[in-house]
Amino acid sequence: MHASLISAGRYAATAFVFTLAMAQAHAAPATKETLHRYFEVSKISSLTDNVVDTMSAVKAKEWKEETKPKEKAKKKAMYDQTNKIIRKYVKWSALEPIAIETYQKELEEADVQEMIVHAQSPVGQIITNKMTPAIIKQLPEVGKYLEERVEALSAQKPGAPAPAPLPPAPPANRKEALARTLMLEMPGAREEFTAMMATMSERMMESVAVLVGEDSATGMEAETRRLATLFKEQVTFEEIVALKARAIGNDLSEADLSAVIEDNKKPARRAQLIKAKKAEAAMQERMNTYLQETVFPVMVPELMKAMDKK
Repeated sequence: MHASLISAGRYAATAFVFTLAMAQAHAAPATKETLHRYFEVSKISSLTDNVVDTMSAVKAKEWKEETKPKEKAKKKAMYDQTNKIIRKYVKWSALEPIAIETYQKELEEADVQEMIVHAQSPVGQIITNKMTPAIIKQLPEVGKYLEERVEALSAQKPGAPAPAPLPPAPPANRKEALARTLMLEMPGAREEFTAMMATMSERMMESVAVLVGEDSATGMEAETRRLATLFKEQVTFEEIVALKARAIGNDLSEADLSAVIEDNKKPARRAQLIKAKKAEAAMQERMNTYLQETVFPVMVPELMKAMDKK
């Protein structure tokens, strides 16, 4: 049971990171044509491929670094199956219809037209060409960190006093400090994080059901919800921001960071971001459902077959 629960926690953490990344696209009712144009201007197709390539490279590293021949073959088989399924189901041609349908319910045509203008502006180009790729690049680090947090939380004994969340270490330099300020003050970002954390119990229950079946999952519900509660209580917004800020601080100049910070302070931009974040939240929910209902049910049985091979 413990192993299944840890695996469920890892799937939930992976979905958490992945949906946050995939919703970086700010999305009428806008027309399909306008949304498609926005996606082109903001390079969402290539950025989506970048997310998949980044996560795939991490998993490939795991089997390549394995020294035991049997384990290496097993890990490679698992990687091959996962990679094939992810590249089939999690590509922009599969995700764009979901994005369009979701954003059409949240944004007006004028909103998306304004977002196209912003995406083509100097600050918009910083976000598209530098900031978003930097966020994608640090996904493996954040994903690994969250997996380790899940394992540590699962080891906490029921009823034991929960340790106080540790504050992030001070920024290493001025750029990292600016990156933290940018992410901490991003309109709607904290609310977005809180909303995703609020659904962690349901995400983990869904992951357990995929892994062990509905009947077995019911018997694990109490422990699953305990782990999800610990995750929500002890993994903080500031903690995740500190991780992301290191990557962003490395890839953006002080001028870039300051330009985005100042742009976000403008009332019109703040209002635009708040609307976009609402659309992103809806997209995150759709992405999680898509992963749980379409991707994982195909991927997990194949992984189990690979794991069972001697």
